[in-house]
Formats: sequence, C-alpha cells, structure tokens
Amino acid sequence: MKIIDKIYQIISFILFYLYKLIQANFFIAWDILTPGMRVDPAIIRVPVTIKSDFGILLFSNLLSMTPGSLSLDISMDKKFLLVHVLYNQDSEKTLKEIGKIQERIRKIVD
Repeated sequence: MKIIDKIYQIISFILFYLYKLIQANFFIAWDILTPGMRVDPAIIRVPVTIKSDFGILLFSNLLSMTPGSLSLDISMDKKFLLVHVLYNQDSEKTLKEIGKIQERIRKIVD
C-alpha cells in the first residue's frame, strides 16, 4: 500500500508542478508583453522542512526552474534557503506558494 501512495504522490506532484510552471510562464510572458512591468524583486529566506539532501537538491532545482525565482544559497545547517523572486508584492503569499512545492516534495522524498 505504501508503494501505491508513493506513486500517487509522485504523479500528483508532477501534475501540480507542471501547472505551476505553465502558470508562471504565462504570468511572465503577460508582464513582458504588456506596458509597464510589475516586478518587485526581493531575496527571501525560506525555511526548509525537507530532511534529505536529495530532497533539498530537488526542491532548490525545481524552484530555480520556475520562471521568476532562483535559488541562491542554503544555510550551513540546511534550515534556510535564500531565494530571489521577481514578484514579491506579498511576502507571506510568496512563502506560502513556495511552501506548497516544498511540502509536496517532502511527501515524496522523506
């Protein structure tokens, strides 16, 4: 039963991530094509809840592949990830969106 749950989590994550990837691409394309860019760049500190090195690597790489965000550095104790974001109008909302990705990865790898 655990294998079926893991397969479900992986498929669910892939679909979720593809949706977020397409959404981010359209958002950036819309911002580029319309007059007056609405960027509000910031570097934010994201708490890391993933325990495995592979999970942290996967999280930081997938976050960097999403348009508008880039993983910069991880703290020595692996508890925080520095992320550059292009659109940070609401820090809480940004952290919540990043947290959704992290939580789904954590369910797969931990």
